[in-house]
Amino acid sequence: MKKSLLALAALSAVIAGCAYPSPGAAPSDTPPQIVIRNDARTWDNPSAFGPVPDSLLERGQSVCSALDTDKVKYQARGYHPKAMNLEGKPFPDGGYYCVPRG
Repeated sequence: MKKSLLALAALSAVIAGCAYPSPGAAPSDTPPQIVIRNDARTWDNPSAFGPVPDSLLERGQSVCSALDTDKVKYQARGYHPKAMNLEGKPFPDGGYYCVPRG
């Protein structure tokens, strides 16, 4: 699990920018996957995430808070139960789309 948290933390840090794609109303049939763009890891399709279920909010916050710095705090904006890593394999506990709190 720690490996997954670190991968998601590193990945989500790349997503930090001015505008963030919104997750969809429900997880997509095609799960999001980590890809390399411009020499950085990022999610290929943030809109493939659905909302974070209430039962996973605490875990999502724990995952995303691994990105926190003194200046920026992160929150889980989306969740997909079959989100895939760079190798195309699902994360055991799904994946979170983390964005800075605004």
